[in-house]
Amino acid sequence: MPRLKAAFAAEGVPSELAWMAEVESNLDEQARGDSGTRGLFQLNADAAHALGLSTFLPDDRFNPEKSAHAVARRMRALGRKFGSWPLALAAYNAGEGRVDRAVAAAHTHYFGVVAESLPASTRRYVPQVLALIAVRTGVTPDELPPPALER
Repeated sequence: MPRLKAAFAAEGVPSELAWMAEVESNLDEQARGDSGTRGLFQLNADAAHALGLSTFLPDDRFNPEKSAHAVARRMRALGRKFGSWPLALAAYNAGEGRVDRAVAAAHTHYFGVVAESLPASTRRYVPQVLALIAVRTGVTPDELPPPALER
């Protein structure tokens, strides 16, 4: 976890968000999901490639530092776009387009309102990550530094 937190901090994202790896993979660097997801952050091949990670030997999804830096950069971009970490987590889990559509339909950037338009797995994922952060670090969601907004 110290390496993951350092990677997130280096990318300008609250280091506490690195705990999403525990929700994704139970902190198992060699985790393999049923749908082809791999590594600490359970990235599929398309997502890994979009983040600049190789999936050919060696598979960067199994490299904690490389995957953490890539996911942190993605979270930074999602945080800037959506203006909140809960929505950034939702976009990481459900997809950016799905969250875009939910935000547009709800006319709000509050996860609690947008959540009803998202898959059940995402409605569970976001509070699970935020609760885990609170338990592991003592930092509640409202204590996380807000994302820097897009300019």
